[in-house]
Amino acid sequence: MNIKALFKSMLLRKFATGLLIFQLILTLGLACNSLLLSIEANEKMSRDVGFEMDNVLAFQIRPTSEAFLDADFFLSVVEEDMAALKNLTEVELVSYSNQLPLMRGGNYHSIEDANHPEDVPVDSQFNGIPTYYTGQDFFRLLGASMHQGRDFEAADNATRGYLESMDFEPNIILTRSLAEALYPNKSAIGKQTNEGRIVGVVSDLAITPSRRYSHYGIFKFRNMARAQGRLYYLLKVTPGSEQEIKKKIISALKQVHPERDIKDIFTMKEHHSDYYKEATSLATLFSLLTAFMLFVTMISSFAHAHFHVSKQKKLIGIRRALGARKKDVLVYVMSENWLISLIAAGLGVASVIAINILLGKVITMPKPDVISYLSCVMIVFISGTLATWLPAWKTTKIAPVTATRTV
Repeated sequence: MNIKALFKSMLLRKFATGLLIFQLILTLGLACNSLLLSIEANEKMSRDVGFEMDNVLAFQIRPTSEAFLDADFFLSVVEEDMAALKNLTEVELVSYSNQLPLMRGGNYHSIEDANHPEDVPVDSQFNGIPTYYTGQDFFRLLGASMHQGRDFEAADNATRGYLESMDFEPNIILTRSLAEALYPNKSAIGKQTNEGRIVGVVSDLAITPSRRYSHYGIFKFRNMARAQGRLYYLLKVTPGSEQEIKKKIISALKQVHPERDIKDIFTMKEHHSDYYKEATSLATLFSLLTAFMLFVTMISSFAHAHFHVSKQKKLIGIRRALGARKKDVLVYVMSENWLISLIAAGLGVASVIAINILLGKVITMPKPDVISYLSCVMIVFISGTLATWLPAWKTTKIAPVTATRTV
């Protein structure tokens, strides 16, 4: 393979060769960043959330009657709801919460030890902690295990305490990461905080993965008893009954009180997928764009090789007449594509970095690495080789005598 002759051949078609190199460089930039987005999306989806998603249903319920503005009436209906849902044969456990794990927005509180000096600022990591108002069986329903201390008991119900006094101090449960950060190298059980006394530390749950302190959470056994607030019901159902039970849930709740808007009933797996929908959709979009660019580049590679062959039939014929084998002709024709791919691979690093920086200004982008880049180079190289193979193979079929007579 004569590299010098290949360069001369490429220079005869500067524009076409330059355009193909540019397409390859752009394709490499898109392919590498698409691969990074796909890897990150898959990594997010495969993270352990710390709770069971199988056979867990959730839905939001909103009162549409002014009667629910009365806290006592509100609580009485919730109690009837719990009883009606528990009576369904497919339901194993029922609870409620003001918000779900894997949510953006919601209730946030700050937490500090009760003895924290007033003149000392609270560490920023303890500000804006997601705060959950849940039912007694919330952790049992999700299959979350207690790391230390105990789960909520009936006596921990703080609903009435808050209704009667704003200074009420409840028993609370913290996630393990928050407890260990708040009380490093100490047990948090029994400690008094501005949010209440800690009676349990639950193993980490995926509260808000998009935030830095993604596993921080405060839990109180309390119903907010506010018609204007959010109220979610959670149900643990028997395996395989998710679809059949949805109609039964709506019917049971309407019988308790019809003047309520019941939002779509969804599984926690659907909720999990929906939380990461932005990441997965973006990865899919870029993958489709990369596939399109790769397809266009393959067409360009095919056209470039076909044009290359048509213009050099005489030279190829002379080589065949002088004893060049079909394999030699095949390699000669494909060598130009390989050389172009090699040039694009060297320059493609700049494209990958540039696209990564541009995307990083609007979304969180993982940084490119050598392995992902080399993987994309191989994909582009193989695609170009496949696109070039057909015109190269056809060239080997030309008889030496016919080729040498071609003008």
